[in-house]
Amino acid sequence: QLMACLWALLARLAEANGGEAWLVGACLAAGSGEAALLRLLLEGGAHLLPVLEERELHEARHPFSPPQLDRLACFVNRVAFELLWREPSLQRAHPALGPAATKLLALLVERDARRPFRATPSGRSAWLLPVEVGVLEWEFFGSAKPETPDHAGRARAVLERLPWAIPFDARVRLFRALVQREQQGLPGEALPEHLRGHRVQIRREHLLEDGYVQLGALPREKLKGTIRVEFVSELGLAEAGIDRTGVFKEFLEDAMRAAIDAQRGLFARTAQRRIYPSPSSGVAESAHERLFEFAGRLLGKAVYEGIVLDAALADFFAAKLLGKPGSIDDLASLDPELFQSLQLVKSYDGDVEGDLCLCFTVDEDVFGVRTAVDLREGGSTMPVTRENRIEYVHLMADYRLNRQIEAQSRAFVAGVHSVVPLSWLRLFTTPELQRLINGDDAPIDVNDLRRHTRYAGGYNELTPTVRDLWRVVADFSHEDRALLLKFVTSCSKPPLLGFKYLQPPFTVQCVSGDGGETPSVLAFFGMGRNETQRLPTASTCFNLLKLPNFKSRAVLRERLLYAIRSASGFELS
Repeated sequence: QLMACLWALLARLAEANGGEAWLVGACLAAGSGEAALLRLLLEGGAHLLPVLEERELHEARHPFSPPQLDRLACFVNRVAFELLWREPSLQRAHPALGPAATKLLALLVERDARRPFRATPSGRSAWLLPVEVGVLEWEFFGSAKPETPDHAGRARAVLERLPWAIPFDARVRLFRALVQREQQGLPGEALPEHLRGHRVQIRREHLLEDGYVQLGALPREKLKGTIRVEFVSELGLAEAGIDRTGVFKEFLEDAMRAAIDAQRGLFARTAQRRIYPSPSSGVAESAHERLFEFAGRLLGKAVYEGIVLDAALADFFAAKLLGKPGSIDDLASLDPELFQSLQLVKSYDGDVEGDLCLCFTVDEDVFGVRTAVDLREGGSTMPVTRENRIEYVHLMADYRLNRQIEAQSRAFVAGVHSVVPLSWLRLFTTPELQRLINGDDAPIDVNDLRRHTRYAGGYNELTPTVRDLWRVVADFSHEDRALLLKFVTSCSKPPLLGFKYLQPPFTVQCVSGDGGETPSVLAFFGMGRNETQRLPTASTCFNLLKLPNFKSRAVLRERLLYAIRSASGFELS
């Protein structure tokens, strides 16, 4: 109860002396007693929070009720901001206070992202602070210069240590600016387009193997630059088509899909269909660690290029990309039965040692071969008792979430970080990183998609068939809009910050009933519309919808729904 008592004391001091603003000033005063109390609270909280379960915080309300935790988080967020944004002398007077505050805040932000305890009636993040985002934009984009020179350094410090204080959209734009600035300085990227890039040949039947051979050991500078993919047949014949990001996008999506395929045995899935490394991957693939590193490189390259993937990571696995180990609360999604069993051990009122007969070991089953693994040194001879059961619970969770897949996770994370530095990824929380990888969960905005759609083959915004298309899509359910997006782009979620950032752009191309192109002039004037049995098709590598010049809106709707619901009509370019 020490943490609750310390916060109650600080809260009473604030109420007796004019409120929270007084308390912030008192805690930042050099040598003040309030600063010493706050430091003890921060450091104690940073040690306590990782071992507290969500049930204890939300249901048992220990050591704080959600409203108390909300108020504490708001106060510490403000203190940390004042330390970073005000005069540097404040940080010199409190060298330990800032790191302690940001450490506790990072834990609180992750908890709030997983199960919110902060009130956000307006829909805005409760963690936002009055950071001058324009200062950051000046630093990265070269826009308006800040009023005072040291503001840029302060803004960077806030971005690095309190990223949640800045709106998510602004952080995504800053991330894209970091990537763009780095790409401009890469060797070879200044060459003319036809000379630029590392060229590879990939057999479609051996996507992962060929990709690993040609890209697995590629220096990171070349991996971050342009990569031009040419698909070849088993006979070595090259497919027609020139890669201007489209074919590489197709390779990236298909290679990642091959890597996470359950038949390969590298990855397993939770009950929510989210992926994580299979503990038995070494049995399925002798070179599994190298393949995990390559899979990490693929995912890192996708994030780097802004390509969304249909590869949802388990939250505890995604957190490892941010340097954060899995915690006991994550176990509920990975192994619900084990999680419930550990809850029973933790709350058992009887004779723990005599009734449960447990020791500090875990049985591991790999394709029918069972072995006992010690959770700690001498674990096989150490019984679980009432006194040490909390240690047992956390060691068991640590084994399942971290130790059991340590080698695979380390290789995958190294692959991601070889493309995207850890410091860049730490601009985001775990749920935000998932959005960066998989796209946005927001409903698909048809008007935004329409504004940023391009046309080919004679179609334009005013073509009757195109106008029919958008009327049909506007009437689609959310599920059918998601199917359409997946049909054309291979991902059912819209890109972060809208379709302006979809690469290549969403494109609708006119095709004739026999698969060729309708003469552009006819399509432009709405002529050449005819009855055809042809279905709409898609080239996902170019985000291209090939739409016949259907005679009526009803036929267009019928054929488009049939195509997207049956997943038929995919074409290779």
